[in-house]
Formats: sequence, structure tokens, C-alpha cells
Amino acid sequence: MSTTISRRRLLAGMAILSASALMPWATRTWADAPDQLSQQEISDFLELSERLTGKPQLQARIAGRAYQGLLNLEPQFPARMRQLIEAMDRAGLDDMSRFRDFAADQPRELVDTAISIIRAWYLGFTGTVQGHSATDNTHFVTYTGALMYRPTLDATVIPTYSRGRTNYWRNPPVTLAGD
Repeated sequence: MSTTISRRRLLAGMAILSASALMPWATRTWADAPDQLSQQEISDFLELSERLTGKPQLQARIAGRAYQGLLNLEPQFPARMRQLIEAMDRAGLDDMSRFRDFAADQPRELVDTAISIIRAWYLGFTGTVQGHSATDNTHFVTYTGALMYRPTLDATVIPTYSRGRTNYWRNPPVTLAGD
């Protein structure tokens, strides 16, 4: 038996070793709701999110990630969420067109909680991006599921990479030329 290792075997072994080293990172990054969160917490958060965004049928998987991101930012988030639900129920707030009037009568913490939930769904992350900083408090929630893309989904694609040549966006689409 030869003790020399071929170049192909060495490269294959290094590739397997690299992939196995990245697996714990990948599973942590793309995990759904953590195990320590109860289904009731996620369900309550999802129901509140649907009320705040006015969007029925939001995804529970995304709700779990958003809830965890908000919990990471503020350990008191579950209590504030409960207070917000109770305040909205007392005020009979079921239509977000009345949110501004509702918010004027509420403590700033509850309004901030509502805004942080709405931001997580629309932007697809929680926290505040710190520009070119290597560290910040952002937590990825979703990219393609972010609500900010829904209003123009019939006319534009969710941006991931350029689908045309350089400056393809300068000329309006042919379908708009006749409008």
C-alpha cells in the first residue's frame, strides 16, 4: 500500500473538510425559529404581524425568524408584544389606517414595538445597519419574503442580480410604452 496521497485525493479531502467545517454555521444561519420558542409565541406574533401589516397569510417560518431577531434586540419584547396586543384590542384597532390616532395615545415603547415588527416584515431584517461596520445588531429574517417587494411584484422582479446588460433599466419596458 502506497503512503503517498494523490493531488486529487488531497483536494477532495480538503473540500470535504471545508464543507463540514461550514455546516454548523450554515444550519445556524438558515434555521427557522429556535427550539426554545413556543408555537404559541410564534402564533401570537404571526397574528399580531398580520394585524399590523394588513397582510393576511404571512409565513410562520419567517415569523419565527423575525420574532427571534426582535427578541435578540430587546429581551422585554414578549411583554411589550403582549401589551401592544392588549392595547390594540382595547382600542378596537383592526384597520391600520387608524394607527396614527392610536399611536398618539400610547406609550412610546408600544409604538416602537409596533414599528419594529412592521420594519422586520417589510425590510427583511431586524436591528440597525451600521454602514461599513463589521459589527452591528442586525438579524437576517428574509430576502425574497420581505413585504417591500409586493407592491411592484407584477412589474419588477425581486432584485438579486442584473437581468440585463449594463444600464438596461434606463429605457422603460415595452409594456409601458403603450400605456
